[in-house]
Amino acid sequence: MGLRALALFSLASVAALGCGPSLTTVREGTIRFEHCYRMDLEPQAAPAQRRSCWQRWVGSYTLGQPRDRIDYAGRRLSALDDSDGNAPELALGPDHRPEERQFYLVVPGPTSVHASPPPIATVVQTSETVEAPDGGAPPSERAKTGEPKQPPAASCAGSCQSAWQSCEATCATGKARECDACKSAYSRCMRGCFE
Repeated sequence: MGLRALALFSLASVAALGCGPSLTTVREGTIRFEHCYRMDLEPQAAPAQRRSCWQRWVGSYTLGQPRDRIDYAGRRLSALDDSDGNAPELALGPDHRPEERQFYLVVPGPTSVHASPPPIATVVQTSETVEAPDGGAPPSERAKTGEPKQPPAASCAGSCQSAWQSCEATCATGKARECDACKSAYSRCMRGCFE
């Protein structure tokens, strides 16, 4: 009885694995999608050829394809039916602004597959301006003015330093106890800058 149950379980497992699209089917759908996409960009292709390619893809090659490709093919068919059938426009000129990068990437994307990954963000992006975490000018504005890059919490440290200098000026009267108070106040101020 145990051998029969094992055989039935194996048969059910094989049947369950065979229910999805094969890798060949998915690959063929991907190749046909790229073919239709390329045909869209060819100026020599007639609108009827483009429409026929997308209709054939939607009718026969969507099995196992991602939803965004199926949606794109539907939008292309609608555009080809509604308009004069011109190819989609590609904005590749020098005046084209590239897509905004993710919020945590502040450097341009790598230009080579062998390049190291970009560093982690050092600039906080708000809805209207870019501010440095230390409250100073954004790096792009610093580069324009020639101002050297400031270390973290430089503005806070500057205010702590000026407070310490004014305290030290009063300390010059010779009271060592006041000088110790200046040092501890400066230490607290600097710790507050980095918390």
